[in-house]
Amino acid sequence: MPATSAGSDMPAPVAADAFGPADASTELLKRMLTAHAANRRQGTANTKSRGEVVASTAKLYRQKATGRARAGSAGSPIRRGGGVAFGPKPRRTRTRVNKRERRHAVRTLLAAKAADQGLRVAASWGDSPKTRDRAAWLQAAGLAGRVLLVDLEPSEALQRSARNIPNLAVERADTLNFYDIAVADHIVTTQAALAALQKRVGA
Repeated sequence: MPATSAGSDMPAPVAADAFGPADASTELLKRMLTAHAANRRQGTANTKSRGEVVASTAKLYRQKATGRARAGSAGSPIRRGGGVAFGPKPRRTRTRVNKRERRHAVRTLLAAKAADQGLRVAASWGDSPKTRDRAAWLQAAGLAGRVLLVDLEPSEALQRSARNIPNLAVERADTLNFYDIAVADHIVTTQAALAALQKRVGA
């Protein structure tokens, strides 16, 4: 593979103190993950209650002398085609975390990644849009597991080269969220994207 096909320089680890100490509480980090999961839910699951099912209101059979359990409505939850008891209804599950806490949680995650050498800076992504070149670049850099590539404005070549590689994602520095950082084993940024992240979290 040519040296310039997918980035001539291997990414270098970021200084451990680039984002300060990882001092957010585990309770805050848990709330951030819970909020992310809740906000991804569509909340559109819907079932019909017995009052919403279209069924005859006539008594199914007489009350006594049949040897069967008494029954009234065909829309009863215990009957096939009847309503659902305590089923889900459309609802909003939005959970908010204030801006200061979000910034603190993101900074803590980035600080933890930097301390574990899971945060690196690449001088260049290269200009090759080929998947095999990007895969070779990742292998040469020793990046395994979930890898996140961050740039201010990812180029088309970078996005195309990463598109078909499992567990590899490309994100913008200004839209990078808590969950993307939390699930990544390695994060590689450009120098400009790193500066943007530091400014964003107040590091």
